[in-house]
Amino acid sequence: MVRWVFMTLLIVGVLKVSSSESLYDENLYESVLDNVTCQRHLEEMEYFQFFDAGGRIPQSITLGGQGSLGNYQQCLSIAQRVPNDTIIGKYCMIGVSLQQNSLIPPALNTGDNLGLNGTLFELIKMSENATEVQNGFRLKRAIGAMMGQENFRDMSTSQNSLEVKVAVCLPRSCTTKQAFGQYADMLNVSYSDLYCRLPGDKLFSTADYIAVITIVILGTLTALSTIYDLYNVFLLVKAPAESNKLLTSFSVFTNTRRLFTFSKTPGSIECLDGLRSLSILWVVIGHSFSNMFNGITINLVDAFVWAFSSKATWLVSAVLAVDTFFMMSGLLVVYTTVKKMTPMSLMRNIHLFYLHRLLRMFPLLAAVVLYQSSLIQHSADGPRWPALATSIQNCRHWWWSTLLHVQNYVNLTEICLGHTWYLSVDTQLHLLSPLVLFWVLRSRRSAWIGLASGLMASIICATTYTYIKNYPGVSLLGMGFDISLLLDYFKHYYVNTVTRSPPFVVGMVLGYLLHIWREHPRRLPKWFLAAGWAAAFALGTGMVYSNNPDAKFSQFWANFLNSFMRGLWAVAVGWVVFACAAGYGGPINWFLSLTMWKFLARISYALYLIHYPIQFIIRGQSDLPVMFSLRNLFYVFYTDISLSLMVATALCVLVDAPFSTLQKILLQEKSKPPPSNGHPPSNGVSSSTEVLVNN
Repeated sequence: MVRWVFMTLLIVGVLKVSSSESLYDENLYESVLDNVTCQRHLEEMEYFQFFDAGGRIPQSITLGGQGSLGNYQQCLSIAQRVPNDTIIGKYCMIGVSLQQNSLIPPALNTGDNLGLNGTLFELIKMSENATEVQNGFRLKRAIGAMMGQENFRDMSTSQNSLEVKVAVCLPRSCTTKQAFGQYADMLNVSYSDLYCRLPGDKLFSTADYIAVITIVILGTLTALSTIYDLYNVFLLVKAPAESNKLLTSFSVFTNTRRLFTFSKTPGSIECLDGLRSLSILWVVIGHSFSNMFNGITINLVDAFVWAFSSKATWLVSAVLAVDTFFMMSGLLVVYTTVKKMTPMSLMRNIHLFYLHRLLRMFPLLAAVVLYQSSLIQHSADGPRWPALATSIQNCRHWWWSTLLHVQNYVNLTEICLGHTWYLSVDTQLHLLSPLVLFWVLRSRRSAWIGLASGLMASIICATTYTYIKNYPGVSLLGMGFDISLLLDYFKHYYVNTVTRSPPFVVGMVLGYLLHIWREHPRRLPKWFLAAGWAAAFALGTGMVYSNNPDAKFSQFWANFLNSFMRGLWAVAVGWVVFACAAGYGGPINWFLSLTMWKFLARISYALYLIHYPIQFIIRGQSDLPVMFSLRNLFYVFYTDISLSLMVATALCVLVDAPFSTLQKILLQEKSKPPPSNGHPPSNGVSSSTEVLVNN
């Protein structure tokens, strides 16, 4: 009952959220403007304080430097006392195109003998990085669009613009034209207003109030449940099993104890914990790199030169991590179902099969979506915050498509959480899986026919689609700097359920193979094991190399790899899983089955969901430009993963574990549904590894 009250409150409340609600107080911006007051302020103000808080001529433009941020906090804190008034600072960001006449620093405009007369754009064209600068500016915005932080519709109009952003600090009563227009006219420089900020300009929306109410309700339930639990355990000295499960479902004490208690579950595949953990770390560092460009990168050219070199292959190929998760998802949906159900029981309980899957995913996903559409706006602030607020507005408008897992088709150009397209694809594949499961559950003969048919269908559909689209590259960066092609590849191939299906079906085949092995294990010859490991190593290495940005492929090989790369990667990783589960993993199985991976695997779903908003906050509140280097990338990653681990742990204790318990209570009197695509967690703790994760 509590679960449904919470869900109803959440859904009904968020339904009232309108996409037209502004993130900022536009009335405040208009109300402070006054021509007479502005002129008086310009005459009476102390200019140095405003100048000191504003930006300068952008640094390292020939290396792709994108602007100057000034000092955001200093500007908004200005409150100069003048007779009968106080001059309040206003922070504004303007865009200055480098492709305009006479835009050149006066110090350089000293004559033809220096060869420096002309525009800054012409100076850039004289440098050896000219092409990289222009491509870098465009590619940076394209990456933002794919991750839900830029508007797809703006890409076509901005591809040819080369614009730097410069912060200016001025009295809040003035517009930038009133404050700087005459100087811009004297220098014959044009600019565009991007946005302005004032203290207290963030509005509270309907979503914010819903979030606060939800937090109060959850906080109250958590406090009462924890008090009841502690009273039973420490005052009445009762065993945990003697306490009422419903009343302790929100207990921090019980949920934390379960989260950090590890034991082996009969029939579980221990090496999957290591694979989950390593894959989620691969995902996070990949996003750490791509999200570095959400701020002002002072050496954008260096970043993209590195990204398009063979040195970046290990990072660029992190896109394969999602195929690892698709493979594990398909594996476990068969492995955990085939021994517990018959074809008819699957059909009779198909609603529970789907319901279990959707309900297990819902609480954490709903919590993060609600946070992204509401309180994240008030969690931090900085000079780049408005430029990153697109995803907040997207969440307020398209929250429902995220929760219904249709966003990869309905609103891909305005996605709520840029990384959650994976959940949509994985859920769609899970909903289709009974088409194969029905035959798997009948007999061994029909199982292999059904699995072979499903695998062939997925490969044929993916191959046909790939050859129709005829993409010249194999990965996102393989599209080069053709922005329209890059965005088309992302929208129609990268997040397409058809092209992503082969690893899932490969996992289903592996899951059935492991089921047979579980029932009838046998000893494998050494030559077969050696051949299997050699083939897996060759396939894995080859698929990683195929994502090498510096590699050039003919159209034939590009189509071949786009058709089979993901399935072959799943085969390579699948062999590792099979060998480890069958007892032939040796040191690899020892490493992947270490206890240290269990905690990370257990919170991996929460970590997957929250790491991207955490990166959003860190980049959005930064007051300083970013200097790209491999060393700095790892420092950024350490920050991202540390904060994300802490928040993910809290989410598992406060949200995931309580609702997992409530779900079991809700369904315990009904026909027991098959587990989704995760093995049963130990000690009743939901491991949240039923759904994992994307790049």
